[in-house]
Amino acid sequence: MSYLGISIREALDKINAPNAGWYLPQVQRQYVWGARHESETYICLLLDSLLKRYPIGGIVLWETEQKVPYRRFIGDYTPGQYAKQVDEGLWGAAKLLVYDGQQRLQTLYSVLRHRFNDRVLHFDLLFDQGASEADETGFLFRNTNAASEPRHLRMTELSCLRCNESEYIALEDRVLPAAENDQERKILVRQNLKALWDIFVDTNHKSIAYFSVRADTPGEVNEVFRRLNTGGVALTQLELVLGKIKAVYSDYEERLWALSEKIKNASGIEFSSTSVLQFFHLLAKDTIRIDESRLENADIPIFESILRNESEPLVELFSGYLRGLLNVNHASIVPRWLAILPLAAYLTIRKRHGHEWRIRALSAPELQLIHQYFLLSQFCDWNTQTMVNAFAREAMASAEGGHRFPLAKVRQLAVEKNRTGDLHEYQLLSQPWLATKVLIPHRSYVFHENKPQVDHIFPVNLDGADEAYQQAVDVLWNFQPMPAEVNNYKRARHPKEFFQSDDGSKYWASYDLIPLADPGSCTQSDASLWTDHLAFIEYRKQRMLDELARLYGLSIAKPAVTQTAGAATA
Repeated sequence: MSYLGISIREALDKINAPNAGWYLPQVQRQYVWGARHESETYICLLLDSLLKRYPIGGIVLWETEQKVPYRRFIGDYTPGQYAKQVDEGLWGAAKLLVYDGQQRLQTLYSVLRHRFNDRVLHFDLLFDQGASEADETGFLFRNTNAASEPRHLRMTELSCLRCNESEYIALEDRVLPAAENDQERKILVRQNLKALWDIFVDTNHKSIAYFSVRADTPGEVNEVFRRLNTGGVALTQLELVLGKIKAVYSDYEERLWALSEKIKNASGIEFSSTSVLQFFHLLAKDTIRIDESRLENADIPIFESILRNESEPLVELFSGYLRGLLNVNHASIVPRWLAILPLAAYLTIRKRHGHEWRIRALSAPELQLIHQYFLLSQFCDWNTQTMVNAFAREAMASAEGGHRFPLAKVRQLAVEKNRTGDLHEYQLLSQPWLATKVLIPHRSYVFHENKPQVDHIFPVNLDGADEAYQQAVDVLWNFQPMPAEVNNYKRARHPKEFFQSDDGSKYWASYDLIPLADPGSCTQSDASLWTDHLAFIEYRKQRMLDELARLYGLSIAKPAVTQTAGAATA
């Protein structure tokens, strides 16, 4: 069978239609175009291609009445929105499952019938194609509550109109005021409106080519799907593995999403469903390096068992350890997420073999080794796939017998992989968000657009400060987690003046590891700490390093002593 044609209007009407509608098979990856940082530009170019009658690629469908799980297309798209599986009672209905073309169809469905990131697609009817650059289009996204303007035609309104002359004339009368009685503009508006109508309303122009696959079993059509994805944007190994699992456990991905959401609700940290699956792969296959060809049918029930019975320790790592003990409340604080997987594996295997696995029930020596591994793995960059696999094997072997986390063996492995096994000052300075957090664990960050709000105790923009001062105070040892309203309040005020003032003294208790007495009552020997920023920073650096030793039993390595040329000669 050859490809057939269908208009944009007809295709949109088929999506999620109750009778022989177009839906998504479970094996499909999730919608990814919306996650692009340039998604609006990319979408406008897709719509512009349709308007110019360029081909946008074909759609491949499996027409079936077999009882197989499938999903609805998303209506209003927002980041993190997933296509949901329909109720099992509908699985046997007549349907066409989209095996190739999901990204294009989902985009068209959201922007022509719904909203995209709470914004609405419009077309500027005064857009002049002849006077524009090659990559410019008349399409643009506007906020949902933006004021209506005749020149900006809502594409959701256009795509829902009936294809008859009276509808067209009424629409033309409504938008012509955009031309403001300018004859050339009237021509432009009419030309643009006619072009839009022909593509997005009129059903005579078949803009989309589609092909129906005839197959008796999901296995046959899945093979078509695999071959289609050998070109273009191929499925990742993780997506292929997930597809195999979903072929047996159709709701597996939904339950991964639910576990990811549970972690976020319990800790405030986003740990994606794909990251969860990678961790399960570590438990099931002894590696985080995913290769779909090595996933046997016998492995699939193991993945199901892990999700069903062994997800609690992963949640515990986030809620009981990262959030519970360290007050880590956002994913951006932790730079190396692969490195936490050996800890999750360690807790999981302890639980599997009947040993205590809850963080607050572990002894102080057990907890200290976990602390030390976490900090060293983050600051020393123990984060490659090979290292994480090796660490996890050692951790799981120790966990089987209920032994402590094998930090000594892990550190030795790290050194063998050309990573340092010691903590250095430059490593703390290079990760100031994490360092500040773990050195002051009882404080929580307040975030704005994925960035923690941090106060410089000696402010960077102090009146009259020179560049040398600014560089000296913009350092970890001068950081304090603090909401922006306080930070802005004292932005350019000297801390000595601020803490002695009536309005600033009330914030004294919100600061940590500073001289015990406020600037107004400190001894003469401590007075320089509030007048000399270098003395203050050196003092607070030592206080923070003392906390590193007290809380975690760690200290920074002393710099190697380099001999001068003269000393070496002597």
